[in-house]
Amino acid sequence: MKIDNLIETYEQMAVDYEAIVRRYWHIEREPLIASLQLKPGQTVLDVALGTGLNLPAYPEGVSVVGVDLSEKMMDEARKKRVSADVTFKISDIYNLDFPDNSFDAAVSGFTFCILEHPVCAFQEILRVTKPGAFIAILDYCKSQDPEIQKWQELIADAALHQGFPTGKIMWDALMDYDELIYNSKLSIEVLTDDRTESPNPFSCGCQLLVKNSKA
Repeated sequence: MKIDNLIETYEQMAVDYEAIVRRYWHIEREPLIASLQLKPGQTVLDVALGTGLNLPAYPEGVSVVGVDLSEKMMDEARKKRVSADVTFKISDIYNLDFPDNSFDAAVSGFTFCILEHPVCAFQEILRVTKPGAFIAILDYCKSQDPEIQKWQELIADAALHQGFPTGKIMWDALMDYDELIYNSKLSIEVLTDDRTESPNPFSCGCQLLVKNSKA
């Protein structure tokens, strides 16, 4: 999806976003954040923060920098009760406004499946995180079952261009995490790769933990 269309869509549906996610894609965020093994004093980048669904799971003593392109989505995030120290920043995921090696860890929730160039976005996350940094990912993804893939192929165009529900959340129903993680030659080490398979083509997902393996 083009970035301008993406921003417009999420600006318009910011107040409805969490209700939709809870209905169709609700996943507890505590295990995702716990997988980063954060320590007091560390700084974590929350990529495409959105309405801040991860924020309540961050422990006290950690600094979180949440970036997004939608001010209205972040307005919803600011309403969350959190223990961590949180900073909000408008920033382009393809050109993050931070120096190299700025963050001890990073997290991404339902981000890569809405991006036109997920590999470029991941490269930028690797640039701004330190060597050895953990990166936790929660996302929708293409099923590994060929029969379910057929259904995902049928909904792909509508999901990407009209949204589901219509005019709301737009994503790539064929988001290929095998391609992104294993075939893109990114400087990462995969620590955990848990896939959620479902006969419902809308409910296939993944939760990954990778380590930044750049020199």
